[in-house]
Amino acid sequence: MWKWIVAVAFSVLLTPNAMAQQEISGTARVIDGDTLKIGGVRLSLAGVDAAEAGQRCARGERLVDCGIAAGAQLSDLTAGVTVSCVMLGLGDPAHDAVEGIRAHCASDGYDLSEGMVYTGWALVEPGAAPLYRNLERAAEAAERGLWRYRFVAPWEWRAGKRLALEEPAN
Repeated sequence: MWKWIVAVAFSVLLTPNAMAQQEISGTARVIDGDTLKIGGVRLSLAGVDAAEAGQRCARGERLVDCGIAAGAQLSDLTAGVTVSCVMLGLGDPAHDAVEGIRAHCASDGYDLSEGMVYTGWALVEPGAAPLYRNLERAAEAAERGLWRYRFVAPWEWRAGKRLALEEPAN
């Protein structure tokens, strides 16, 4: 409930135009592979979607928690440096409260969305600008990150789709 209240407060206090100009910097606390917190503000990396904690990927018969691996990769990219994020504006208040306000974030000047796609631990969101598509294709070709496993796209996984190995036996 309190997350909803925070999202509503943001929507009242900051118009989308004001939010688009808002920048926040500091030490980042990684929530998962595409979400972090700076100074208590939850931010979602723009243009990408990483596996969720608990989302498993398979290599042969072996299952791996790819969500935890994606979070570890984002932690590596943000460790020991100042992270700066430019907020893109408020979207759906329910999404912003849970997932974070969409933002372009850089770690010591390096685009975090780019880094997550390059390493293969995040996918380019459907409908996102094609900025990271070449990096995604290169990660797939090199079998980096998620691409070395069989996996379900994060947006499909959140909608309930699972790998055959994950589905309970009847």
